[in-house]
Amino acid sequence: MDENAAVLKRYIRKDIDDAVKGTLTFDNLQKFLRGVSVSGASEFADGVTFGDFISSILTGKGAQIDASGNAEVESITVRSYMKVMELIVNRLTAIEGDQLLTESDTIEKVTDLGNNCYGLQLRSKYKGYFTAQHVNNVLKGIVNNLATAAVEGTEALYYTSWMRVNSVNAPGNYIEVSLFPDDDVPAGKNFPPCALMNIARWGNQTDESLQQCFYLSSSEGRIVKLTGVTKPILENWNYGMVFGDMPSFLKDLKLPLVKGRDYMYAAGIVAQDFIQVDYQGKPIVTYVDRGPWNAEVKYYCMALNEETGKYETSDVWFTGCKWRCQQTGTHTEPRWNNTDWAMIEGNPAFSVDFEEAQTLYDLDDFVAPLTIVATLYGQDITDDILDTDVAWTRYTENSQGVQRVSSDIIWAEKRGNAGKSIVLTLEDLSLDSDGMPKKIRFTATVTLRDGMGNEADKQSVSYECQ
Repeated sequence: MDENAAVLKRYIRKDIDDAVKGTLTFDNLQKFLRGVSVSGASEFADGVTFGDFISSILTGKGAQIDASGNAEVESITVRSYMKVMELIVNRLTAIEGDQLLTESDTIEKVTDLGNNCYGLQLRSKYKGYFTAQHVNNVLKGIVNNLATAAVEGTEALYYTSWMRVNSVNAPGNYIEVSLFPDDDVPAGKNFPPCALMNIARWGNQTDESLQQCFYLSSSEGRIVKLTGVTKPILENWNYGMVFGDMPSFLKDLKLPLVKGRDYMYAAGIVAQDFIQVDYQGKPIVTYVDRGPWNAEVKYYCMALNEETGKYETSDVWFTGCKWRCQQTGTHTEPRWNNTDWAMIEGNPAFSVDFEEAQTLYDLDDFVAPLTIVATLYGQDITDDILDTDVAWTRYTENSQGVQRVSSDIIWAEKRGNAGKSIVLTLEDLSLDSDGMPKKIRFTATVTLRDGMGNEADKQSVSYECQ
């Protein structure tokens, strides 16, 4: 070997595949990485990347080590042990079937004791572990043959075993159980326990403190708390709480349950706030009677009342009618043409009357003022009536009781547009050769219009001269 070759062997090469013997130490990692290109990677001033690196805990790829030693990689294999100051696990977990939140074990070995009794050696989960199973526990065990079925190409099957614990050797992680008869299990067919079967407490025949559990079922689509469980087959009253799809016994009650929606069933609910929403997710409001209308008070329309915490629509009373708020924060007076309020209770009739009381007049000095008063929802709305929406007419009869049509038409053409107030004089009586007409009646017909100017109602009021 020449001298140059001997020298090159003492240095790490970046232009060829190379290796080192002994421990490789970097005194200045950042300086080193500036000159290193790892196979299939690009140079990186503050670290090194491997492959097409994308940083993400869920969708990332490639790998990277920065100059501070922070690494993001796909996986790490540790053959001995790993020391960490802090271990943060960000894990996505999915389950299928049922998951019981109770004491559970895994069977390592099964011994057939005869008479439907079995000895179960349970797996130790960690050093010093001993089973938490109790005598008279009702156990549910499930196992599947998914692994062997995939290899052998056979149909995958699930096996469920229902057992009662007869005795417990906790330090030895050993229990003896009896199988429930076929007629006492939900499927009508029970199976013996087997190795690798996961078992969990379903209830207990005698100890009330062990007769409850939670279970999550992706197949049933519900989360359930069971209470008072003493046997494999549940009674209706064993369902202490259900969230999700309701059990059959609740569906059979013909409750107004909407198909495909989730509901909650419980013996009781204690809550500080109860917010009800409709099928669109909008809060269902509480209608609150706030008493007499007050211009200083804040009222609500399908909005959160900050003081009570309720989604409120306010109702008030004004002029003998009940009004419902249509605009949160309004301080305007409830009126028939105010869109901030809607009248929901009271007399909605539109009525017209004269301001003056009916009285006797001296025909020698006849003067009779008439002023209309229009009322809606118990409120005086005369100011909202246009003069042009008041039409005056007159009806008179001669001494023979025949209407003086021509005379009445002439009067209406002359005086019919007097507006909301008219002052009648002797001239308005149209005395003729017969003298005083046998009957004289003056009528005001008033038209009420809505906010669009369309006719909403029409009422009349009459005055007869006596």
